[in-house]
Amino acid sequence: MPLDALRQLYATLPRLRGMGLLGQTPGIEHEVILPFASYAPWRSDAAFKSMWTTIKDYTLVDNYRAYELWDLAGQACRLSGDVIEVGVWRGGTAILLASRAAAAGKRLYACDTFEGVVKADAVDPHYSGGEHADTSLGFFVAFLRKQQIKNCTIAQGVFPDETGWHLVGNRFCFAHIDVDVYRTAKECFAFIWDRLVVGGIVVFDDYGFSTCEGVTLAVNELRDGLADGVILHNLNGHAVIIKIGVAG
Repeated sequence: MPLDALRQLYATLPRLRGMGLLGQTPGIEHEVILPFASYAPWRSDAAFKSMWTTIKDYTLVDNYRAYELWDLAGQACRLSGDVIEVGVWRGGTAILLASRAAAAGKRLYACDTFEGVVKADAVDPHYSGGEHADTSLGFFVAFLRKQQIKNCTIAQGVFPDETGWHLVGNRFCFAHIDVDVYRTAKECFAFIWDRLVVGGIVVFDDYGFSTCEGVTLAVNELRDGLADGVILHNLNGHAVIIKIGVAG
């Protein structure tokens, strides 16, 4: 972009920045957020760029959040424990995380009903259940095979209710929770956090989106009572939680 055009663009931003937006959950406010920082490491990371080309049509996550998963998972995989994703949909971010895990000799545990969102309730006004059902276990398995991914264990069913028992003895260094709704977000975190190693990272997708206020509410509630973790609000739509010790 020419410098003059960039200056003109930045000159218009203050007119939008801070403009209030309507939400539906009391206590969760929204406004137009336009950060002025412009550092874009995803543009020069050749490995990530290749991965993004592979997965971009198989995920609803944008390149900003995908790069953060790529970067944080790569760091977390220096620790002991495996990687887990709850909310796979068509498998884009699962492929990304499986690739990162494989480079460190670890496995990815991919958990999903492959039949859409479950456990939506009153605090999830944009969901009634069954959304994002335009996928299937067979579709995901075919994608794994096409990408020659061999370090992925699939847990099909409601997590953790139906499939958590398979993983009660596991330890994790990184978790991606992408489930869209309040109750599932809380239940997944409770299961994973007890099995997350110190220094491990949990990333919640959908944090801060007006259409996923249940997830924002779930994370905000954790902020008040989590004694052994630090919660970071990233403006890209992620909440990042780092385990800093053992509670008590």
